[in-house]
Amino acid sequence: MPSLKFNPNQNIIVLETKIWGTSLATTAQLVFDTGASLVILPWKIVTALGIKIDPTKTIQTTTASSVETATIITIPKISVLGQEVKNVKAIVKDLPEGSGVDGLLGLSYIKNFNVEINFKTGELTLNSHK
Repeated sequence: MPSLKFNPNQNIIVLETKIWGTSLATTAQLVFDTGASLVILPWKIVTALGIKIDPTKTIQTTTASSVETATIITIPKISVLGQEVKNVKAIVKDLPEGSGVDGLLGLSYIKNFNVEINFKTGELTLNSHK
């Protein structure tokens, strides 16, 4: 069972995430966010990985303060704690300056797992549905 130790006194859980593009891969710091429908990655990572961005493919997203239009993409592969998921839907959006993380790990990735979060021990576990 792949798991991550985190500080339960922090307001967020940050996961080191490996992201594959068309020919390259990189790691990013993503916030585990069950409130985000999709993974959110910044423009600089998406373009550096060579992921195709079609400006005509957009969706409306609701943030805490407004409704915005965002470009939707498909990430070839994402791996967190050794758990890989292929063809993950995501939106391309830069988080506010000073957020300290690269993006959000939303439900388009998380929904592939049985997730256990133990705040008493500070442990997050991802178990595959398979």
